Amino acid sequence: MSRILAGSPPGILPRAWSAVRPVCLAVVLTLMLGAGDATGAPPAAREGGVDVAAVDRFVEEQRKRHRIPGLSLALFDDGRIVYTAGYGQADHDAAMRPDTPMPIGSITKTVTAVAVLQLVEDGKIDLDASVQTYLPWFRVADEAAAGAITVRHLLQHTSGLSQPGYNRVPPADTSLEDGVRDLRHARLTAPVGTEYQYFNGNYSTLALIIEVVSGQPYGQTVRTGIFDPLGMDRSDATFAEAGAAQGHSKLFGFPVAREVPAYRYLLGAGHLTSTAPDLARLALALDNGGIYGDVRILSPASVDLLRTPPPLDRAAYGMGWELGEHRGTPIGGHNGADPTFMGQLWVLTDHGRGYTLLMNQQHLIDTMVVFPQLADGILALLEGQPAPTGGPSITVIGAILLGVFLTAIALAVRSVARLRGWARHSRTMTRGQLVRTIAPHFALPALVIAALYVLTPLFLQERFTVAWAGRYYLPDILLLLIVATVPDLLQGLYMLAATVLRGRPRHPAPPRPDETPAR
Repeated sequence: MSRILAGSPPGILPRAWSAVRPVCLAVVLTLMLGAGDATGAPPAAREGGVDVAAVDRFVEEQRKRHRIPGLSLALFDDGRIVYTAGYGQADHDAAMRPDTPMPIGSITKTVTAVAVLQLVEDGKIDLDASVQTYLPWFRVADEAAAGAITVRHLLQHTSGLSQPGYNRVPPADTSLEDGVRDLRHARLTAPVGTEYQYFNGNYSTLALIIEVVSGQPYGQTVRTGIFDPLGMDRSDATFAEAGAAQGHSKLFGFPVAREVPAYRYLLGAGHLTSTAPDLARLALALDNGGIYGDVRILSPASVDLLRTPPPLDRAAYGMGWELGEHRGTPIGGHNGADPTFMGQLWVLTDHGRGYTLLMNQQHLIDTMVVFPQLADGILALLEGQPAPTGGPSITVIGAILLGVFLTAIALAVRSVARLRGWARHSRTMTRGQLVRTIAPHFALPALVIAALYVLTPLFLQERFTVAWAGRYYLPDILLLLIVATVPDLLQGLYMLAATVLRGRPRHPAPPRPDETPAR
C-alpha cells in the first residue's frame, strides 16, 4: 500500500488526516462485519502494457458498489493516452462522457505550480525571493515572519501557515486579492521553512503573484501557458464551464445533487475545471521532462524541481506534486476534492504509466473508503497485478448510518415523552439529585460541539465552519449529531425551567412506589 493511500492528504485534506484516518477506518470496518455502464465502445483487452478491459470492469464495479453518480477515466502509457471512458450520469438527463468537465479540486495546485515555474524560467519570479517582493503589502499575524516567507515556501507548503492557525471563511464573493489580504489574521503554527503543513492559502497567494507578475488574470496565464499548448480544450478557470457535470454530496449512501458557491479567493488552490483526458495530457508532460507530443511546457530541471520534496522529515510534497509509493513502486501526482466533486491524478513514475479520474460526488467518508479503493485497484492493474476486492462499501455504511439515525429519533421521542410529570417528580428530589439529573443534558452536547470545533480543521482544509462542513461533506453525520444533541438540550432546558418555575417544597415528600423520576 502506498504512502499516499495510507494517509497523505488527498486534495484539500491536511496531513493531520494521516493520524486520524486509521481510527476512522477501524470504525467503518467494524460497521462492515456483515460484509450505469461505461460509455463508448467496449475496450480492447490490452493497450500496450495496460489491461484496459480489467480496469474498465473494476471502475464500473466500484461505481455501482459505492453508488457513485458518475465517473470519467483516462489511462495513459508510454507517452500516449490509451483509453478514456465515462461511467454513469453527468446529471439526471445526460450520460457521463470522458470529456465532461468537472471541478478538479486541489489538482489545481499542480497547474499553479507549473505556471509559477514557467515564470521562474522566464526570469520573472525568483523562488527564494520574499512574497513581499511581489506583494509588498503581504502580511500574516507575525509581521516579521511575513517577510521571511518565500515563493518556494508557498509551493512546498512550508510557509508555517496552516488551517488551524487561520480558521476563517471569507464570504464566497471575496476576491482573490482580498482573500490573500485576509491572511493577516493567520498565525504561524510552525517556524517558516521548518515543517510541511498543507494550506490552501499558500496557493491562492501564488495565484495572485502570477497575476501581478504576468499582468493578466490567473486563468488567462494558465490557458496560454498550459491549457492551449497541451490541447486541454475543456479546461477552464471561469467557474462556469459549459456542459460541466452536476455535483453531488451523499446522504445515507444516496447521492444528492447540490450546488456550491464559487469561492473565488481560493483560485489557484482549487476550482479549476477540467476533464480526465485533459489532465492526462498534463500528467504525461510532467512524466516526460515537460514535453507532451511536440510541445514543451517546462524544462527537465523545472520538472525535477516540481517533483523533489524539501529536505525535511516526513516531507513527501514537491511543488504541487505529492510523492509516495504503491506496493513498493514510486508514484507521484495529486488528489483533489471539492465539496461535490473528487479527482485523482497518479503516475507510476518508473513505468511511464498512470491514470486520471474525476467523479461528481463528495463525502468525507469517500476520502477514506472510495478514494483508496479506487487508487489501490487501478494502480495494481496498471502494474499488472490483480485488483483487490472487498473492503467497506459506502452503500452499506450509508444504510447503517440511516438505521442509527432512525433509532436516535425513536429514542429522542421516547425520552421527550417521559418528561410528562417531571415537574411533580422534581419537587421530590434534593438539590444534588436535580443537578445530577439535569446537568448531563447540557454537558454531553457541549462536549460534542466542542469536539467538532477542535476536530473539523483536521479533516477539512478548505472550510472550517462546522455548519458548512456538515452541509456538504457530512450531511448525514450532521443530522445524527443534531438528533443526538438538540433533543437533549431541549429536555435540559425544559427540566430546568419547570424546576425553577414550579418551585419545590422545603421538605419534599418521598416518591410514591409506582413513580420513577424521569431522566
